[in-house]
Amino acid sequence: VEEILRSKKIELPKKLAKRYPAYELYLYGEGSYAEEHKVLPLTGIPVLFLPGNAGSYKQVRSIGSIALRKAEDIDFKYHFDFFSVNFNEELVALYGGSLQKQTKFVHECIKTILKLYKGQEFAPKSVAIIGHSMGGLVARALLTLKNFKQDLINLLITQATPHVAPVMPLDRFITDFYMTVNNYWILNARHINLTTLSVAGGFRDYQVRSGLTFLPKLSHYTSALSVVSSAVPKTWVSTDHLSIVWCKQLQLTTIRAFFDLIDADTKQITQNPKKKLSVLNHHFIRHPAKHFEENPSIVSDLTGI
Repeated sequence: VEEILRSKKIELPKKLAKRYPAYELYLYGEGSYAEEHKVLPLTGIPVLFLPGNAGSYKQVRSIGSIALRKAEDIDFKYHFDFFSVNFNEELVALYGGSLQKQTKFVHECIKTILKLYKGQEFAPKSVAIIGHSMGGLVARALLTLKNFKQDLINLLITQATPHVAPVMPLDRFITDFYMTVNNYWILNARHINLTTLSVAGGFRDYQVRSGLTFLPKLSHYTSALSVVSSAVPKTWVSTDHLSIVWCKQLQLTTIRAFFDLIDADTKQITQNPKKKLSVLNHHFIRHPAKHFEENPSIVSDLTGI
């Protein structure tokens, strides 16, 4: 509990705080890391966690903590700063009227986050997003906003997100929101360069069945992958709808992928879409039980056969 309380609330511009009084933005921290990051600007790689229906911003703790341990192992050569949005635990799967508001708030949060790195030698120009459940849909909805620049997001990972259709289409707000998001992604498939990974919980997720989580491979231009957690190498288990955010095996796989995505020159996540897809394929689909290699050497000695 003490570690969670060390999360730092990010001060939003007054206009923004007034427009969205129920929402907040936090930076996850624990131990000495939390102490050091009381003073801004930041120096790491930004990742934004978006909770889902009735979700808490504190759910970032599992992945944030694992990322911190991994950074300690390499003496903070690289490290990730995990941000989390507090949506006030709104029930967006039951009432869709808040979905558009949440999307606009996340856009403002991304701009606020990037300003926290101003003046740094390796300042990021984009953020990675992890969205749980409806949080993943809100992340995809960002692209439908009029003034949103696609290059503000370098990677999107969704966990148990019902992309195809709402679990319960209870009102027009939800169905219209889904229609807007999915139509946009279908019509603009050739122009969407956002590398996206959708992870389903599998048979244990009674709330969101796996069929709803699969992103359509709209064309060869789209860099979208869809997997079920029980098929992810080194995970091999199905998760229920909530445990997908704290399943240790799955979070370890996610963090290993994040560290392999770092570009040594920019000290940020690579902008190379081929490398992004290659890393995600390595960790979430094929994983040949060895470290990721950008150009693996294939040596076959067949002499004497």
